[in-house]
Amino acid sequence: MPMGFRGRIPRPAASQTTRSSRISSQQCWGWRKPLQHMPVQRRKLATRPINAYIGKVTKEMAANVEQLLKLGVTKVLVNNLHPVGCTPSQTRTNNYTTCDIFENLGASIHNNNLKQVMTTKKNVHIVDLYTTFINIVDHVPGKGSELSKQFKRKLSLCCESLDSKGYCGQQGVLSTELLYAVCDKSNKFFYWDYMHPTHAGWEAVMKQLEKPLREFLDQD
Repeated sequence: MPMGFRGRIPRPAASQTTRSSRISSQQCWGWRKPLQHMPVQRRKLATRPINAYIGKVTKEMAANVEQLLKLGVTKVLVNNLHPVGCTPSQTRTNNYTTCDIFENLGASIHNNNLKQVMTTKKNVHIVDLYTTFINIVDHVPGKGSELSKQFKRKLSLCCESLDSKGYCGQQGVLSTELLYAVCDKSNKFFYWDYMHPTHAGWEAVMKQLEKPLREFLDQD
């Protein structure tokens, strides 16, 4: 299931798909976190192996956006990467207590690069998943914004497999044998499973994204 957003912004009808579009930047690799939190030398060594790959990814994304614009699409939304180091798949190793700094490094590099290649393009808006997620999950319990405070479990998951290599929804040989456990109050969890937010989590994200999205889509 690809990462995207859910909310109140209505999807365009089939006849409108040539006028607006959204490109997902959900690429998967292993490091991510804001660069300014790392010493310069360590940052250079850590980022060297992935810089070239990220450059190819964002260059291809820019080319795809340009192609859409030439085809007549009037508005293009491009989402950046969310802080993958804060997902339960990564926080599990530290008992769901802190985000993984290296897992977030790659997302930060990717997002900075993406911003650079999209800056000169008109009618293109970057959907900032990284900031909206961080505003919620990167706070200790009881701290942060009101959106953040509503979640008692920000880095753990509601639906957890009983097997370390399993997944939410997994069943045994018999369909009645459930190999996962679900929390009682999913609205208190930001993440549903190892990667995806709960419905309440997406609502909190969309509360931050809805205004800038509508402003962009309403521009002439």
